[in-house]
Amino acid sequence: MKNNLTVIKTDERMYFLQKLLAGCAFDRDTHVYAPNIALDEEKLAKVADGGRVICGKCSDKVKDLARLRGIDVHCIMLDERFQAVNSRLTAEGALMLILERSLRSIRDSRVLIMGFGRMGAAVAKLLGDLSVNIAIATNSSSRPAFAFASDVLPLENFDFAPYDVIINTVPKPIVKDEELLTMREDAVYIDLASTPAINLEYARYLGLDAGIYPALPAKVCPLAAAVAMKDYISEVIK
Repeated sequence: MKNNLTVIKTDERMYFLQKLLAGCAFDRDTHVYAPNIALDEEKLAKVADGGRVICGKCSDKVKDLARLRGIDVHCIMLDERFQAVNSRLTAEGALMLILERSLRSIRDSRVLIMGFGRMGAAVAKLLGDLSVNIAIATNSSSRPAFAFASDVLPLENFDFAPYDVIINTVPKPIVKDEELLTMREDAVYIDLASTPAINLEYARYLGLDAGIYPALPAKVCPLAAAVAMKDYISEVIK
């Protein structure tokens, strides 16, 4: 059978994925992008009519264009099983960042997790398993969060002074610049969302250790991230 697979190798995870898919048969032109990559018109133009694209996300406009050409678009970030694995791997990456960047031991640190969706819950579970002192800021029901946290706070009016590590999982700006003044200079701010919750430029002006860390699984555990993608793709091509 003709080699109908094109893996767009934007990070180490995608190199592993190409190796994992080497023995798979693809019945039509198939292009695979990393989960953090959105399909656009330029990328779609490279796919043959009647082909298949696997990507992170896709606008309705591009989906309509694909439909006109008989191209199936599969957005991996909409798959519940993949999201669960990806969240767990991202949580492991966040733990690595804490161990690398914080001046304190993990057991001596007080950690604030902002947001308690799938990602926030994965981080809370991992840190909770290590008996880390956790607080969670969420606007959802506080009852599930109390299963992991010693303190549950509203997702507003932030006072960061008590925390050694702050981890954000909310993909939008929610922190006022003046609230950053409460963050201690020895604290570590880790943003796991696609859009940071704080003004990173201002945080760095204040001398804070603050950064956004997209696509952590690709950097921290690329083989495991590739296996998760392969499992999803194997279901798609059945």
